[in-house]
Amino acid sequence: TPTLIFWGWLSDKIGRKPIILGGMALASLTYYPLYSALGTYADPKNVNYAMSILIVAILVNYVGMTYGPIGAFLAEFFPSRIRYTSVSVPYHIGNGWGGGLVPIVTTSMFLSTGSVGYALIYPIVVPAVMFLIAIFVMPETRKHSIWEEGAIEAARSRA
Repeated sequence: TPTLIFWGWLSDKIGRKPIILGGMALASLTYYPLYSALGTYADPKNVNYAMSILIVAILVNYVGMTYGPIGAFLAEFFPSRIRYTSVSVPYHIGNGWGGGLVPIVTTSMFLSTGSVGYALIYPIVVPAVMFLIAIFVMPETRKHSIWEEGAIEAARSRA
């Protein structure tokens, strides 16, 4: 997304954790009203293109808030001797399974209930739960050297 660079840059200034947590919190709090509004503005009988594009841009911005800082966060989180495997395996499994299930789950829930509210339970609850977990276990890695042994472990113990 176009905002990846901005959020990555800002995470260099204020930290990875507040940006990533902010994206999760905003998604959890605003997905329902944004998707409800999108359903109204993108009605095929009377499309309001400007509002539809604005809503999609807001939603895409949330992706940027997570993915902008995530590369630096993951590099700073794991020691260099195990970084590639430690980052690659869970990252791709999480994106494949977690992200890949969103369209299937939301479509199934919408088709079975006819309700946008039920369809959005999965994409609202997952970031909300991850936000709550991350508050307590996610360390701030911004000022820790990726080359110094022990710096990352020290960051984790302070989380």
